[in-house]
Amino acid sequence: MDAELLAIGKYVPAVRSSLAYPEDFYSDTPLGATIITTVCMCVTTDGSQKLAQALGIFPWQYEQHCGLSGEGADLSLLEEAAEGGADAVACFLNLRAHGFKFYYLPNG
Repeated sequence: MDAELLAIGKYVPAVRSSLAYPEDFYSDTPLGATIITTVCMCVTTDGSQKLAQALGIFPWQYEQHCGLSGEGADLSLLEEAAEGGADAVACFLNLRAHGFKFYYLPNG
């Protein structure tokens, strides 16, 4: 099993550094446009389960996976689970501070 943590929210320049593409790719993005980005990936079952645990959800209870606020997330466990470690946590915190919602996507 692997998993991704996605985020969806309204574009503001302050989130550029936390998005999937280089910052200059967003130069023509209108303020308030809805955008989606990958926060992190977990390529092992253990990491995917830790990611779910960090978010306070269960990997195979699909109704829990959508529109998560990120409040109450276990940041140390998120850092341990995420491929990007501390960088992924920094992106998560920035996106959360700007009102993005999070989506847990398990695969296989």
